[in-house]
Order: sequence, then C-alpha cells, then structure tokens
Amino acid sequence: MFLIRAAFWLSIVVMFIPADPESNSPAPRVSLIEGMIAARAVVTDLSSFCDRNPNVCVTGGAALQVFADKAQNGAKMLYRYLDDGLEPAAPAEGQGTLTGEDLSPEWQGPAA
Repeated sequence: MFLIRAAFWLSIVVMFIPADPESNSPAPRVSLIEGMIAARAVVTDLSSFCDRNPNVCVTGGAALQVFADKAQNGAKMLYRYLDDGLEPAAPAEGQGTLTGEDLSPEWQGPAA
C-alpha cells in the first residue's frame, strides 16, 4: 500500500514540473478529463484493452510520454540545482573582487 501511495504522490509532483523548453518536439495536449477517462478504461480493461479501445491506448501513451518528459526535466533541474549549489564560486586567479583603491589603506599613522 505504501508503494501505491508513493507512486500516486510522485505522479502528482511530476505533473507540476514544467516541460523542457529546449525540447523541439511538440508536446501532446491531454486534458484532465481525457486522462481520467483513459485511466478508468485501463483499470476496467486490464486484459487486451488496446485491441478493443485503440484510442485509449493512444491517449494513455501520450499522457505517459508527457509524464516521462516532465520527470526527466525535473531530474535535470534538480541535478543543475544541486550541482550549482555544491561548488563554491571562487574568482579566477588574479581576479579578486577588490579594486586597487580598496586595497590601499585610508589612514596611516605619523612617520617616526
């Protein structure tokens, strides 16, 4: 039961991840109602439903493709976020953040 709940909540989270903007393939449009109808038909006809309902297979395949693309894009976003956060930003050698004016002292004591 835990795995079913985990899969459900993971699928809900993946649905909110934006699609990859660099992907040149057109995203199939699947409405919520079409997705619900497809899911219900899959549960009802587990055996050979594609032979009897080819449109359901097409819609379900499109929805699964969108889900997979979003999951992949979410993993890429997470990887980039973690990769950028783990490396400290250090200036290149010889390129500090202080200028020459910042490095010169403002006040010096009297000469001895």
